[in-house]
Amino acid sequence: MARISFKLLQQSVEFHNPSRDWQLDRQEIEIRLDPLTGHQSILSGALKGKISILFPETDYGYIQQRVEATKDRCFMCHGRWREATPRFPERLLPEGRIARGEIVLFPNLYPLAPYHAVVMIGEKHGRALDEFPTSLLHDAFSVSLEFIKRCFELDPEALYFTINANFMPPSGGSAVHPHLQVLGSPFPTTHHLLLLERSRAYLSDNGSCYWLDLVETEKRTGERWLGEIDKSRWLTAFSPVGVNEVNAVWPDASHFLEWSDNDIQAMAEGVRRALLTYHDLKFSTFNYSCFSGPLGQSAPEFRCFFRLVNRQNITPHYRTDDYFLQKLLKNEIIIYRPEHLASLIKERFQV
Repeated sequence: MARISFKLLQQSVEFHNPSRDWQLDRQEIEIRLDPLTGHQSILSGALKGKISILFPETDYGYIQQRVEATKDRCFMCHGRWREATPRFPERLLPEGRIARGEIVLFPNLYPLAPYHAVVMIGEKHGRALDEFPTSLLHDAFSVSLEFIKRCFELDPEALYFTINANFMPPSGGSAVHPHLQVLGSPFPTTHHLLLLERSRAYLSDNGSCYWLDLVETEKRTGERWLGEIDKSRWLTAFSPVGVNEVNAVWPDASHFLEWSDNDIQAMAEGVRRALLTYHDLKFSTFNYSCFSGPLGQSAPEFRCFFRLVNRQNITPHYRTDDYFLQKLLKNEIIIYRPEHLASLIKERFQV
């Protein structure tokens, strides 16, 4: 196993502070570098006093107002999906859609990839983050994997798939009704490609798989380690690409076609536990993406990898948490120190 280096850069800033009678103020900044990609996350102690501005508390009354206001025109509610959602061609899905229990998969009316499905997660229009049972998530992820398999059977050049979610408007979700999205293409998205390329380079330089080394290192040090669910391994990100990032790695699976039902169940249970902690902390939105190596190919350098992050809380006048620093400079602000976040979530995994 190669030794993974978790790099921290300490910097200081000085200025005369009017709130301290113009005394010279010295503040410390910590910059964290992702061990694989070099992505930078910035932790500033001064931001503690600004968290209420950056992340105002969730307004649950306002959420209920929005849920009620959008229910009657929701195209997924009350079986409206049967008439309002498109169908896939018969050559891909003879039935046009995949329906299982409260889960329905159908084409995205505004596709962003050759294979782009929306998966309705349950019949209930609005959910809080403590209302995603493992069984419901399992069915949603299971249907997603079934779709991926059918796409690959039809089109063996469609090698690169991700499973993704925007939950509520601050995350980019245009529908309040809970859902996820599956994207598939002959070539990976920008970040997916970066992960694959850096993983290959790591294997070439070190003779080992980065993802296996990461799991072993994080488990040994324990600072960000959350635990194991079946064969999946859960941790918080050392240098998060989003607020309060939670990760998972499947050491025995380099692509989605290698997943068993136990792997799907592990993802569902891990997501449920992480969302429960987000709910405890009064966060109300999230994004996630799960990345696969190229389907059907041996990829010793890669393992299936999951990212879950918070987005801005829902209030009547919420501000975006994605501005020049994230969008253009590709850095991220750390709200909860990853080691502290792990301590908050870890008890959910000790069952």
